[in-house]
Amino acid sequence: MIEILDPAADSAAIEAVLAPEAGYRFVDGWATALPEMAALDRQTAAGRALDPEGYVAAVWSPQLLERSSRYIVYPWRRSVVKLPERHYFRWLRTARNRYLIDADEQSAWAGALVGIAGLSVGASVLTACALTGAGRFRLADVDTLGPTNLNRLPASVCDLGMSKLELAQRRTLELDPYTEIDPFPHGYTPDCAARFLGLGAGREPLAVLLEEMDDIAMKVDIRLRARQARIPVLMVTDNGDNAILDVERYDLDPDYPLFHGRANDLGELTTARLADPRIRVRLANLLVGSEVTPRTRYSLTQVGRSLPSWPQLGTAATAAGALGALAARLVVTRAELPSGRYRLRLDEAILGDAAHGSGRWNELSEEEFAALMSRY
Repeated sequence: MIEILDPAADSAAIEAVLAPEAGYRFVDGWATALPEMAALDRQTAAGRALDPEGYVAAVWSPQLLERSSRYIVYPWRRSVVKLPERHYFRWLRTARNRYLIDADEQSAWAGALVGIAGLSVGASVLTACALTGAGRFRLADVDTLGPTNLNRLPASVCDLGMSKLELAQRRTLELDPYTEIDPFPHGYTPDCAARFLGLGAGREPLAVLLEEMDDIAMKVDIRLRARQARIPVLMVTDNGDNAILDVERYDLDPDYPLFHGRANDLGELTTARLADPRIRVRLANLLVGSEVTPRTRYSLTQVGRSLPSWPQLGTAATAAGALGALAARLVVTRAELPSGRYRLRLDEAILGDAAHGSGRWNELSEEEFAALMSRY
């Protein structure tokens, strides 16, 4: 999707793309990078005595500056950005992470291979992972952007009809062009499972999988394979303005039941049975459970009636992205995070017992909710 041009090897290509007739806008990233590098280096013993101008003059000759540069070509932006090479750029981009994420954790996070299947809530997870310094991804999604996605996806009406995967790649590469992305534009399927998960000789397995697909059959299929390969699986689910995190540590416990055993042994159901709309809705009810906000519970009864699909808010998608990215980083950096279900309740943190208010959504009992869902 992008070109990364090295002055030592690609001088002719750089000259061509910067020519006026090429029609590319030029952005000199060093203009802001050098003062920030000076400020960071002044905090070390070697550079403490130099002011920013003195630091630049003493350390960065024009020749060194050019050798340490890369020219990033963004075709969809019609832009060329001159940036520090990978090491210096990553040092700058993660400078404010320091001490919040220590050096060993940052290195492990940058090198971990993170899989994200499904790029609705998964797009928010991807953004939060990349912002905190993750640098290697396998991404799978087959959907395109529609107007109903614009309540939770950071996109534009100019992007309608475009692949969600391509949009996710663009956002990530504009944030950090040195990010490695292995795309799966047909989404996750059993046919690509070995390549996506990294199964078999010569393939690198995922360090962690974030599963955010809508298809129940594929949710089951990918977990069965991940469990066999001992790949940890995370899932974040919108819940009103809140989020639910499910952690399945198959790396630590390869016998851990799928979805915490909430739906018994799903591995016994065939793909055809899992594709049955009635079974899918009932399983979704079992997997998510009735422990959702009253508004979410009421909204779920309207799916297929007055709602086209699962009710979602941008606040929840954003919170779920942060929650999923944090959990993934904790897994990668060997923090203590056991299997189980975790809840992030933003509304209750602000409003307490008044979070859910009143209205028809509060009038629906758990028994009525179960009865309504059973009609699907």
